[in-house]
Amino acid sequence: MNLKFVLNDYVFIWNLLFQASVNSDIHAFKQKLWKNYRHCYEDMFTEKNNLLKDPKNYIPNDDTIYDMIKKTDMYRKIYDETELFRLSIMEVWDQNKKEIMEILKSLLRIDIKIYHVLVVHPKLDIVEMEVVKNRRVNTIVYGRKRKGETPLEVLVQIISSVLKKEIKSYSWYQEQYREFVDAVVELLIDNEFYTRLSKESKYLRGDPTLSFLKKQIYPYLLMYLGATRSEFPKYMKRDKIAFDINLYRYESFLASANVLEFIRFCIQNQRKIIQISRLEIR
Repeated sequence: MNLKFVLNDYVFIWNLLFQASVNSDIHAFKQKLWKNYRHCYEDMFTEKNNLLKDPKNYIPNDDTIYDMIKKTDMYRKIYDETELFRLSIMEVWDQNKKEIMEILKSLLRIDIKIYHVLVVHPKLDIVEMEVVKNRRVNTIVYGRKRKGETPLEVLVQIISSVLKKEIKSYSWYQEQYREFVDAVVELLIDNEFYTRLSKESKYLRGDPTLSFLKKQIYPYLLMYLGATRSEFPKYMKRDKIAFDINLYRYESFLASANVLEFIRFCIQNQRKIIQISRLEIR
């Protein structure tokens, strides 16, 4: 996986105008546009798919509104804030790129090509992961930063989002599998990847609604990671997750599986995996 962090003017402006307002000035500006340039505004909205197919080479049919907003002081302020957000993430990526790619290669075991992360203002609170057909480049629109979240934590979330999007592009994926996909991705990226990168356990992080399912998958995750039975207690102590080792058949083939095969294993064996009586929480 290789990431390129891009601040694209057209993608940035489109999201400022059609997502939740970043501030009161933008809100007022959008109302003014709707009142005085309604047809142009409506035409811009319908251009979303064309814009995302090839953002770098996109040429709008009408530059009127784009040019208007670029001339405002509020645009420059929001643009500068977004650029600082982009640079903070890119700095963490550049400083840790080699280690990040080595860990991801070890954990995922699939080839994910270059993704362009189209960065927008974090107050927009969006992660755009649509699979657009006939796209020239792999892209994801990202503008989200939780209170107190570090650039490294933002980067972890971006990688998690990219992996989810990649998985959803496969023909076997169905929406009914989303919970299993989200649980496995969270275990691998938000938890194990972040643990290896930060050198301290991050297994208490994540969506609380996935907590039960993640703990059920966890023993099989250790098998996927190549941990032996004798090593299970070490991992359980590290991650503060306990289970009865003797109740689980060791699936040795998982250690040579890739992330897609592991997810499909979890989906196909969900009746075996989801056993309330087997779960011991301490």
